[in-house]
Amino acid sequence: MVAIIKCRDYELDYLEHLEKLHQSRRLAWEWTVTRPRDLWPKGRHLLLIASEDAYGRFEITRLGRSARGKRAADKEQQLRVTQVRPLRRPLPISELLEHVPDRLRRHLVEDGQQTPGTGGAIRALLLELRPELTEIVSLIENATEPWHFGSARAGQELALQRDATLGATRMAGFQASGLAEWDPPAEDLYDDSVPPQFLDLVTGSTQGTASAERPDVRLPRSPEHPRPVDAQPALEDHLITHDTTTMLGWLSEATSHVAWREFREHGRTLLVANANRTAAESLLGCDIIFYNVSRHSLVLVQYKKLDAEKGGFYYPNSDRNLAKELTRMRSLDRYAEMQRGVGDEQRLDTSPSWIKLCHPRSLLPHTSEMVHGMYFSRKQFESLRDDARLKDGRQGAVRFGYKNVPGYLDNTLFTRLVESGQIGTTGTSTDLVRQQVIRSFRGQRSLVLAVLGGDEPPQARRNAQRREVR
Repeated sequence: MVAIIKCRDYELDYLEHLEKLHQSRRLAWEWTVTRPRDLWPKGRHLLLIASEDAYGRFEITRLGRSARGKRAADKEQQLRVTQVRPLRRPLPISELLEHVPDRLRRHLVEDGQQTPGTGGAIRALLLELRPELTEIVSLIENATEPWHFGSARAGQELALQRDATLGATRMAGFQASGLAEWDPPAEDLYDDSVPPQFLDLVTGSTQGTASAERPDVRLPRSPEHPRPVDAQPALEDHLITHDTTTMLGWLSEATSHVAWREFREHGRTLLVANANRTAAESLLGCDIIFYNVSRHSLVLVQYKKLDAEKGGFYYPNSDRNLAKELTRMRSLDRYAEMQRGVGDEQRLDTSPSWIKLCHPRSLLPHTSEMVHGMYFSRKQFESLRDDARLKDGRQGAVRFGYKNVPGYLDNTLFTRLVESGQIGTTGTSTDLVRQQVIRSFRGQRSLVLAVLGGDEPPQARRNAQRREVR
């Protein structure tokens, strides 16, 4: 269905504020307004957002998706607006509505929800007058609702894969908005089954994604994944400086279940692989391995979950796998420190090992929103285990939670630091990356491997030039 909303001045100011705020952070966002309930009786709509021009005439400046929220007052209804897209060419609302057939004019509502027949006519006229909006309208209308998977273990692992994939694209400085456009699995996930790779579920997108096939690469089939892996979108003629066969070998030696995707922005190529080889019931979590080829920089993020979706804690002394995982991370940090050279780039932190503590999820939102979480370097995490402020559990048990942790990095700050090259190793070789890929699988963890190649972003080049001048 279709609806029209005419923005008041203060509503337009707030909408523009949200656009500027979230455009810089590349986050999904929601705009909330209130309207008379009798004009918005039900359903979700393709929303035509109108605002006044310099002469006080209303014109359609944005499209979005609206849904009813909570009651705001006795006769008021809260509306939740998402998927807002600006129009390059605003359309005067009078020009649109004057073409509505006479038989439908008596049903026309200039500020509210339209009847199905009137809405269909308005939609057709909109695309006739602005044919370049066809793809945007399709994306908005095909946006699905969040996928609820409850407490299923396979769903939890899929949520981690999704978050790790979004995190990797943000570390690369990519928007990759197509990652929000995906369809949930057609069947329920069982706790003892391998969760489908998140990138397998992402629908095709023209916004920065591309794929190609490598018929010369042959990987073994698996009973969970009968479709041959070489039929999955794989590696194309790309800007990565090392051999693609070697890249595939990192995973083909460890797993027969792998999904590749390629993203391109700003003259750079990001290759993302989602992979796991064991049933979800046996998986211990997820790792991100992010490798920047041009800067020889490596960042590894290991996920840990709090014990509740709201107000939960992580108890390190109750995690039987933590000691082994910390040993692996210390070994990686020591090796990276040994490889540093005098002429290497300066970093705020050159240690590659990080831990993300996040809440378990019972749904996947149909947005590019990441799971809220706390990031710690391995050194900071181990230091906090001895901090008296965290010894507030039963019988003085150590626990990590939003209520007692004195400081951490959030999603935005962490991914921006990686993107700008402020954290991560220097002088890292592909051999070390390959070692970490194999060690992730030996620890029975699902893996999101991201490899960034090509030219550095303009801001990084400018920073390097300033360093040279100094």
